[in-house]
Amino acid sequence: MATRTARSVARTASSSSSSNLSPGIAAVSPPLVPASSPRLRLAWAKTGDHALIHGLLVSVFHGPSAAEFQAQLDEPGYEPADRLVVKDCDQIAAHLRLARQTIRFGSSTLTAARFMDLATGPEYRSRGLATALLAAGERAAAERGVLVGLTRTRVPMLFARQGWALCGRHVYSTASPRAVLAELAAATTAASADASAAFLRPQPEPIVVRPLRRIDLRAVVRLYEQHITGQSGWPLRCEAYWEWLLARGACDRVYVASTAGETADFEKMLESIVGYACVRQSRLVELIAAAGRADVVHQLAERVCADAREQDVWAIRYDAPPNDPLHELFRRAGGRLSISQELSGELFMAKLLDPLAALRGLAEVFTARAIAAQVSRPFELGIELRSGGGRKAGRSGVVERYRLCIGTGSTRIETGGPSRHSIILAYHDLAPLVLDDLGAEALARAGRLKFTTDKGRRIAAALLPGGGWWRPPLDDLLA
Repeated sequence: MATRTARSVARTASSSSSSNLSPGIAAVSPPLVPASSPRLRLAWAKTGDHALIHGLLVSVFHGPSAAEFQAQLDEPGYEPADRLVVKDCDQIAAHLRLARQTIRFGSSTLTAARFMDLATGPEYRSRGLATALLAAGERAAAERGVLVGLTRTRVPMLFARQGWALCGRHVYSTASPRAVLAELAAATTAASADASAAFLRPQPEPIVVRPLRRIDLRAVVRLYEQHITGQSGWPLRCEAYWEWLLARGACDRVYVASTAGETADFEKMLESIVGYACVRQSRLVELIAAAGRADVVHQLAERVCADAREQDVWAIRYDAPPNDPLHELFRRAGGRLSISQELSGELFMAKLLDPLAALRGLAEVFTARAIAAQVSRPFELGIELRSGGGRKAGRSGVVERYRLCIGTGSTRIETGGPSRHSIILAYHDLAPLVLDDLGAEALARAGRLKFTTDKGRRIAAALLPGGGWWRPPLDDLLA
């Protein structure tokens, strides 16, 4: 079942869901709202504004529910100042929620803020309030050291005017649970078909799939942290955040796979947990197993599909990155893999709020990629940004120039140029390029990026390959 997201109205609403763990966005001096609306003032929300904010969101989006809104307030690290509002005396005319998050990017991390629940009351539309809130939110996040802005929205043009770009895709497989169970049974039979050599093979450990218990949570945290190492886009989740995430009721069931039965040894019990699966109705939202344990993946998928069959569900959905092996199993079961930028009118967008700091934060990643691709060092790659995406440029159309100087002992990322070996692209295309959503070659094929030299092309292909960006949907589910 698709994630329920808040619906946007006209040109002033955008939605994104869930939250973060980091401290809230501290108050900075917000800009004034348009001068044509002298009674309106932009301010940081206070505790007493929560009831009015919820009323506004329900009137615009027909949600969230009272339980979901309370869950937002209970999130670890939440502060009322995470919300920007436009007030008309005692009324809330418009609202934007910022939620800080730290995301994994290879061996590094980046600070991000999700821009959510952007809404304007019906009687206050066409006054530029949504644009003012978005600009204020970007400035506030940047002043707090946030490098990346993220959102899920049904009004991409509103964000595009401020320099945001499409970044990320909806990826999921759907298939009949009965067909998936048949395919899993066939795979098991094929694996044990050679009976003559069966005694030579080590016997697989018995795997017990059972519901998650509170004391198992440390094992889930461990598995998740191991899985996201080297990934791009996955948020960091500590144990307190996991407790909040599961307590909010977004998932119906959470299963764990263990290689040991009941034991009084707590540490041994935690070590025996080798996988988990989060399920919402007929949707397998997140499935993670220890490295190399395809058998655990199959056991968890079998349990979820068996539940769906008993409930007479016609189709089950599995969300995962495009290269996840379970998509192939769903395909063999007659299922379908869907990869699209838009789902039910909703798109993912991103913006680099401080491009230079973001590039510097990824210096270690660029160096590792250069070494892996055996690019001869030292070398320099220039990034030349042209006008577009809501920023003004001079006569040349150049907004900014950056230089990635990667040597044998150190890496420097600085402004300046031009460089001999460079890539040229629009300012708003920098986010999907740097965040590993679209690679340099993919942008060049689309006519959105140019190389100044063949060597620049080879370097850019090695440092900016693309295809690795993924945002897990579990954090975005509503109760």
